[in-house]
Amino acid sequence: MTRYRPPRNVFLIGLTSFFNDLSNEMVLAIFPAFFTSVLKAGAGSLGLVEGLADGAANIIKIYAGRFSDKIQKRKPFMILGYGLSVATRPLYLLASSVSGVAGIRVADRVGKGLREAPRDAIISLSTSKEEMGRAFGYHRMLDTLGGILGPLVAYLILRAYPEGFNIVFIVAFVIGLLAVLSLIFVKDVVGEVRKGNLSLDSLAVFPAEFKRYLVALFLLSAGSIPVAVLLLKTQHLGFSLASIPLFYMLYSLSYAGFSVPAGGMSDRIGPRTVMRIGYAVLLIGYVVVAFAEGAIILATGFLVLGLFPALTDGVARALASELSPESHRAGAYGLVNATAGFGLIFAGICGGYIWEHFGVNYALLAGGIFVVMGIIVLSTIIANGKKKRGGV
Repeated sequence: MTRYRPPRNVFLIGLTSFFNDLSNEMVLAIFPAFFTSVLKAGAGSLGLVEGLADGAANIIKIYAGRFSDKIQKRKPFMILGYGLSVATRPLYLLASSVSGVAGIRVADRVGKGLREAPRDAIISLSTSKEEMGRAFGYHRMLDTLGGILGPLVAYLILRAYPEGFNIVFIVAFVIGLLAVLSLIFVKDVVGEVRKGNLSLDSLAVFPAEFKRYLVALFLLSAGSIPVAVLLLKTQHLGFSLASIPLFYMLYSLSYAGFSVPAGGMSDRIGPRTVMRIGYAVLLIGYVVVAFAEGAIILATGFLVLGLFPALTDGVARALASELSPESHRAGAYGLVNATAGFGLIFAGICGGYIWEHFGVNYALLAGGIFVVMGIIVLSTIIANGKKKRGGV
């Protein structure tokens, strides 16, 4: 495979995501410790906060994508979205309750909802169809490299200053400002505008395969327990609070290392096949985490879990590009992101509740059942694709 050279926009957006994810993952990596030691809350509250935050973002994702298509502007949504998320980071200094953190987290995810579909539209419209998978994989790689450094920086801060959560929040804010500044150099891109197309108020504008894809994506996402909740396994095994970001770093390291190869696999063998492999890997990760009784096995579990988003996040966007019309590309990404987000609401709230009240293994089993159902629906999309294009 030839070395990938990203278009200018893809590189710059990847740089933006690198700084933003470094900032965001510093915060997310300490959430389990922050909830248990400062807020005195457990898995149920953590899952509830993550679920509510994703829920608030979902509605914004749909309408941000739709409005971006209507006015054929992408960059303003990115600036506003990244700016809002970064602005929430210092607010954690004032938070002293679960409800307060929930409000801040919701505002953060609203920013994500504003930027995500227009951002993905710029990436896809700046890239040739032959390299779509690698473009999104490259973006995921830079995004997740920030995700590797974020937990590591958080660990070093907590190791030097035990329970120094405020220092983490301040540093995260400063790094986040770099993400917003890097957007200055991104060039806006518009797609072909087709007169007479139906509004995104109706799914009729999209083909049947895209609609089935949304069903599969909801089921798969409903089975994807948030990594912030999975990290609570470290406390079940008695590890220190400062060590939690290290396990998150292993997850991110695996994620970043395989993102670009996963995109290349998508271009060669098809995004549907790669997605099925990715969710099968998630099931394996659940099994490893469920049976982990020590640091080595648990570390292995998070390394396996990191392969899952590498095989699915960027690839899911590439598949959405394949199944949707160009003139409604940002709207399609809005629907894809929103559908996945609604599934994550279910995964966060229900997964966290089951984890806290019935145990780790029951939560992982419930998640696994939804993932299996989603893989089955995704397989029907492959069958239909074969009839029309010879299969992927």
